[in-house]
Amino acid sequence: MSYYYNYYIGYSHDGKICPLGPYDAFGKLRCVLSRSRSFASDLHEDFRDVPEGMISDELRKEFEYENWEGRKEIDVRFLEYENLPGDDFIRKGYFLIEDVAEYEKEHDSEGLFYDCLSPTVYHAKAANEMKFGRPGPLKDCEGEEYIPKAAADYMYYSYPDYRSKEYEVFLIKTVADILFESGWKMPEGSKIVILETEG
Repeated sequence: MSYYYNYYIGYSHDGKICPLGPYDAFGKLRCVLSRSRSFASDLHEDFRDVPEGMISDELRKEFEYENWEGRKEIDVRFLEYENLPGDDFIRKGYFLIEDVAEYEKEHDSEGLFYDCLSPTVYHAKAANEMKFGRPGPLKDCEGEEYIPKAAADYMYYSYPDYRSKEYEVFLIKTVADILFESGWKMPEGSKIVILETEG
């Protein structure tokens, strides 16, 4: 059974949290982003439950449901817009040339780019190899021999990480910015919040 994390734009005003959008042409609230647990980051862990005293009538209207016992419930979590983590989803560093070649062919980063060196480590590795040559064979914890990767096996590269927390934040912020720029009005003194539901 699929389990999804769904994100919406909302706002807080006078101690209450209300949904802001986006709404479709029929007045139905739509999520900004929905990710299945299989592909979601851990962004949802940054959210906290909306306390009972902060639930507005509008929030109740959009998210209240009847549970299996026939009782009405509302399971919505929130995070202030300004507390969202960073949204730079471009990964940069020295990656294995074979990973870059595979990515350039398929444009799918799954299973790639786990081996990455920072510029400082790469330059130290390259300097050592200029003095002492390529690394020789070593043994792993099971006694098996292997040849460590040399600086010549890496190249500087950058790629968009579409499976990252930062990419999810980028999408959420982009939609929020579109709502603000298109003239959506909120009561004065309101603050933007991101709403999250799951299940």
